[in-house]
Amino acid sequence: MDSLNQRHWRIDRLRTALYIAAGSSALALPLGQAAMAQEAPAEENVAEEIVVTGSLIARPDYKANSPIVSVGEEQIEATGQLTVERALSQMPQFAGGLGQSNTSTTSTGLSGGQAYATLRGLGSKRTLILLDGKRMQPSNPDGSVDLNTIPEAVIGNIEVITGGASTAYGSDATAGVVNFRLKSNITGLNIKSQTGISNYGDGRNYRISAVGGGNFDDGRGRAFVALDYSKRDRAKRRKRPWYPDRTEETGNAANPYGSALFTGNEPTLAAVNSVFAEKYGYTPFVASNGSLYYSGGAQIGFNNDGTLYTANNAPVVNFKGVETDDAYFVSSGNSIFGPAEQFKFGFTGGDIQSEMERYSAMGRVDYDLTDDISAFAQFNYTTYSQYSIVNTTLSNNVYLQNIPYDSYFIPADLRTILASRPDPTADFQFYKAWNAIGNRGQTYDYDVWQFMAGLNGKMGIGDLTWELYGSRSSSNFRNGQTGGLSLSRMEALLASPTGGLGDCTDFNIFGNLPISDACADYVKRDTLNTTRMEQDIVSATMQGGLFKLPAGDVRFALGASYRRNAFTFKADDGLNQPDGTSDVIGFSVLRSSGGSVNVKELFAEMLVPVLHDLPLVQQFNLDLGYRYSDYNSIGGAHTYKADFDWQVVDQVRLRGGYNRSIRAPSVGELYAPVSTGSSSIGQASPTVLAGDPCDYRSSYRAGPNEAQVKALCLAQGMNESTYGDSTSGFIGTSQIFPLTGGNPDLDEETADTWSFGAVFTSPFTSPILSGMSMSVDWYNIKISDAIGVLGVSQSVQYCFNADGTSNPTYDNNNYYCQLLSRAPEGTLEPPTSQPLLNLGTFEVQGIDVQFDWRLGLQDLGIGAPGSLRLRTVVSYLDKFKVQTLPGGPTYDYAGTIGFTIETDAGISHPKWKANTTLGYSDDQFDASLTWRFIDKMDHSNSVTSASAPKGIAAYHAFDFNLGFQFEGDVSMRMGVTNIFNKAPPSYSNTPATYDASTYDVLGRNFFMSISKQF
Repeated sequence: MDSLNQRHWRIDRLRTALYIAAGSSALALPLGQAAMAQEAPAEENVAEEIVVTGSLIARPDYKANSPIVSVGEEQIEATGQLTVERALSQMPQFAGGLGQSNTSTTSTGLSGGQAYATLRGLGSKRTLILLDGKRMQPSNPDGSVDLNTIPEAVIGNIEVITGGASTAYGSDATAGVVNFRLKSNITGLNIKSQTGISNYGDGRNYRISAVGGGNFDDGRGRAFVALDYSKRDRAKRRKRPWYPDRTEETGNAANPYGSALFTGNEPTLAAVNSVFAEKYGYTPFVASNGSLYYSGGAQIGFNNDGTLYTANNAPVVNFKGVETDDAYFVSSGNSIFGPAEQFKFGFTGGDIQSEMERYSAMGRVDYDLTDDISAFAQFNYTTYSQYSIVNTTLSNNVYLQNIPYDSYFIPADLRTILASRPDPTADFQFYKAWNAIGNRGQTYDYDVWQFMAGLNGKMGIGDLTWELYGSRSSSNFRNGQTGGLSLSRMEALLASPTGGLGDCTDFNIFGNLPISDACADYVKRDTLNTTRMEQDIVSATMQGGLFKLPAGDVRFALGASYRRNAFTFKADDGLNQPDGTSDVIGFSVLRSSGGSVNVKELFAEMLVPVLHDLPLVQQFNLDLGYRYSDYNSIGGAHTYKADFDWQVVDQVRLRGGYNRSIRAPSVGELYAPVSTGSSSIGQASPTVLAGDPCDYRSSYRAGPNEAQVKALCLAQGMNESTYGDSTSGFIGTSQIFPLTGGNPDLDEETADTWSFGAVFTSPFTSPILSGMSMSVDWYNIKISDAIGVLGVSQSVQYCFNADGTSNPTYDNNNYYCQLLSRAPEGTLEPPTSQPLLNLGTFEVQGIDVQFDWRLGLQDLGIGAPGSLRLRTVVSYLDKFKVQTLPGGPTYDYAGTIGFTIETDAGISHPKWKANTTLGYSDDQFDASLTWRFIDKMDHSNSVTSASAPKGIAAYHAFDFNLGFQFEGDVSMRMGVTNIFNKAPPSYSNTPATYDASTYDVLGRNFFMSISKQF
């Protein structure tokens, strides 16, 4: 894949890195004056006004009206991870967001290798990510920001607010805001290194960072530069005891020996018995339903010596190969020929942590042009690469191969059987796992940069201030697929009258036979897709005091902004064939696409002090806001808010309010390419609603409506001979490959957030009790016209009337049924689709509690320095209601696992989730123990059916870390996460089905870091 384009890209990447180095050097030049600047007399301390996350108004205190939680640098370090995703995902307010567990996928979408933050399980595109209060460059066309692009080396703390904040920040802040605040007053040089390794000797990580900064030109200028390098190795599934090498359930029937399928054109039993009974000496096959054909979906496989065997919807007869963990037999119930076994594909080489290498740089300069006007410029750049191992190519399901009846290497015994078919010269279908060629891979290469510059200053009228800035940013994503097999080249080889082409002369695929390098090179086809995204922002604001009221100063903020987001996606020709197919077996169909969205906005906010110094009202303020947005896609949109802040007494403050927010459809949702990707519908069973309803083992066929289920399966395209009966027949696959894509007719989402909370500080003067504080916040977020994919698993269930109301007549013209399409052999295949629509509503409601308590050891009568601290953050989820379509039923998934509103939104919705830390610290040492708790959950299928997989028990994990401060400004931290190596809970009837973005699938992990301040 070393094409001319790639070489140009590498040169561009090197040039970019050189620009960064040059820019960093330029920023670093003034830092040599930092020491001299520090010797200057200290200026008189002036109380600095602060802009609270969620507001545009600077104020002298730091009081947020919305529920807010802060994560400090220590808490980020205590996770022992290279990126901030783990620190966020462990917070009770967050659900899964891919990240390091984003591994081993054949999807060729637009999010590979990325890590997201998803508040309240509402998805990353509804969680706005800010860097010091300003928007970052999205890494996904849906508007999501990749957490791998966060410059962790200069992050001081993370502030998280729940609920709508569109009035302050515009679209996307419907679930909440995550604001990464930069460290302030960076002086000198700090060098830090970190390493870690799992309990199983894999998943190693390394990191080194350098941050330097200071003042120059007699304190008029301030600058810093940060450089960061990190590397993360992969961690393997099979090293963990909670990932078994084999499972008893049926799965994918592709295997290294290959097998033939004859759906709709079955050979006669007489021909099959002439080989297996008369030639091989086995008992003749007899169909229990009286059929004279080798039917019921039964397959015939290939031994290495040219003989045949039976399996898959048939008993195993004459198999001469070797079972391995990658290919083994499991019982699949009865068939018309007796107890059947499936030759199951297994992949033991998968990762649970992806490999990543990352370089990042950030620099900022602030300079006082005059006493009243300052200029600033900021640049950040991240380039990183990830690589994921993907299982070998599988010819199965929608990727079945059609083999000519007279292909050169077809064994003689199979030729005898093929000749007995009603159409003896027709192709036959072929299952195979191409282990002989090796695994596939996915490469993810990102280059993300953002440049920002602006002016700010005082207006000379009261305390009014202003800011004007512009931002230009870009993200370039290169997604490569390696080791794929070309369908057209394979078809050419199989049709060759000599069994080969060119240097490939021995392409015998019938059996688990070695494939020569020449043939492997001929059939393999690597592909490369590219995505470029751009964002332009211009914003102007002014804020300050307006006039006085008896209760205090009325303060305001006023502003205008323009923002443009664009993306261009170029699909590889191998995945974008003129006939609408992919030439690469097992990798998704993709279409090139692109588009742009722009918005012009006006916004205002006012802080009004209403009451002051009254009984039970020390201060009562209202915070009112409004924003008008004019999009070129959806037209005008209005957002507004009304919050209050009520200081009752010194120890009690109440807060809350109402926010109307919107989320305009992103450029990706409007114009995303049409593609196929893997989606799970579960495994069929008589006791659950999961899996394909047409599977003979499904609960749909076992119920009183079996006749209607059969008619619907046949109406969708399945052959009646494949359908079978209640004891044998079609076995569905749990993985479906539906089509998805953008929808330019989407409207905006609207979100209404209500919140009410209280902040308490200790009323006690006792040293033991005076260090207590607590906050309690209730929230309710309701999103209407939510944009989302109508998942194929939902369409399958609703088409087959799982809820009793969605399709009571089992009509194939039903809306959900029209989204499904079946091949004659029964599998769901394109154009089965998952449309992107303005769906129904999401409603999330709960309570957050945070309690902090700090006390000195001497206050306890212990004659030793230092203090103890206790912090617990608890989240209670009262509602997680989802209405898929307007007018449809509403289901509450609070307390369940398995359901997600979209791919990266998280599938775990526990009623209770908590993080509790107990620690000790003094001037030279600190230690802490953290307890992570996730409540028990039922399976999400239990919400819609009495038949569902069992739920999971409560989960407890513990982390411990130590910190040391040495002379010479040297500090060290070491720790262990998941001390007791707690296994994650499996939530499905299929063993080893875990929520890797919520639970610790890596196991116990050790880490250490050391830093030096110069």
